[in-house]
Amino acid sequence: MNTSFKTALLTEDTRFYNEIKAPNMQQQEVRLNVYRNNVVVSLIDALCDIFPVTETLVGDVFFRAMARIYLLENQPSSPIISEYGVNFSDFIRTFEPAENLPFLADVAALEHEMLTLTHSEEYKTLDHDAVSTAFSSVEDPSVLLLNVPPTTKILASPFAIGSLYQAHFSDGHQCLNKVDINKSEYLLLIKSHLYAQLHVIQKEEAIFIKNLMQQRSLEDAVPDSDLFDLGKTLAKLIEWKVLTQIK
Repeated sequence: MNTSFKTALLTEDTRFYNEIKAPNMQQQEVRLNVYRNNVVVSLIDALCDIFPVTETLVGDVFFRAMARIYLLENQPSSPIISEYGVNFSDFIRTFEPAENLPFLADVAALEHEMLTLTHSEEYKTLDHDAVSTAFSSVEDPSVLLLNVPPTTKILASPFAIGSLYQAHFSDGHQCLNKVDINKSEYLLLIKSHLYAQLHVIQKEEAIFIKNLMQQRSLEDAVPDSDLFDLGKTLAKLIEWKVLTQIK
């Protein structure tokens, strides 16, 4: 896209008007506005698609007004529309009308993380039989290294953004109202079956998985806490298809 044309579409810059054939500046602006409105609406629609939970939390009218201000200050840098909005959560943190929703930026950041993960590479994982074989093939399982996909992420938030995200895609608004948003959460993000998957986990489980990500042996990865249950945690990782290799 011509740089001056792109600038004219998303700003009040009038320098491109000279390229528009019309009897006067007013007619030039009318003709440009046809394109300008289409581009603005398309970008706002894209943000609605990328951040559906955020939109639901504030409502369509508020979200679109916020998105319009964002896009006027943050023009797309890539022709790939799914890459737009990478800093939308940072914008929300400083957006004064949303300051009474301190969790909103975290929700938006989570949504973009999920989108990015969905577009990342998916790795082959081990099923229950493969894990059992790996454990039974050694005398001391505590020395084993359990590998997880390099795209695996552990997030921590002072708000229940994981439960909020899950509620949006399950029972909708009725379930959203039941979420205690001020409850802190740890989240496991993985890609499975072509899409990003989110699991709300315990703090001790988050520590364990982080240790696995740092290539620590099974024994060294176990957190020093009576609240941690190794058997249940391993069962979850197998069920969620998190383990890629055991050696």
